[in-house]
Amino acid sequence: MDKDDSSVLENQFNTAFYVPAKFNWKSRRALFHWIDTEHLQTYLAGPIYAIVEDGGCDYVYGREDDYFRDVDNPVALRNRLRQWHDQMVGIVDSFAPTSSAETADLVSMRRFVSEIGTVVEAACDIEQRRWESANAR
Repeated sequence: MDKDDSSVLENQFNTAFYVPAKFNWKSRRALFHWIDTEHLQTYLAGPIYAIVEDGGCDYVYGREDDYFRDVDNPVALRNRLRQWHDQMVGIVDSFAPTSSAETADLVSMRRFVSEIGTVVEAACDIEQRRWESANAR
């Protein structure tokens, strides 16, 4: 991964994962609904953070646990991360606002999920290139 890719991905990661944690929620109900996505955020953040810090996430390919079973290449990794992201989208989309504050928070939740989706795709692209380069030798 070149320095430009690394800094762009790091900025995307920080925006996607740290901004929501510091967000000033307008409603407690929306905040608690967003908290329901925390486990998925954690699942996604691990491999993406490894790509940011180390340029790749080989550590997932040999794992046979509930998180990464059958994930043995970048395509399978992308599919798993998309699966978790899709679950996040489903949780957010299930939120039915009952006030203007909750409606505003839903708009923010959707933006946060979109930004996480963007960083998932960027990280997976970098991991795919790393994999292809490492296996071309």
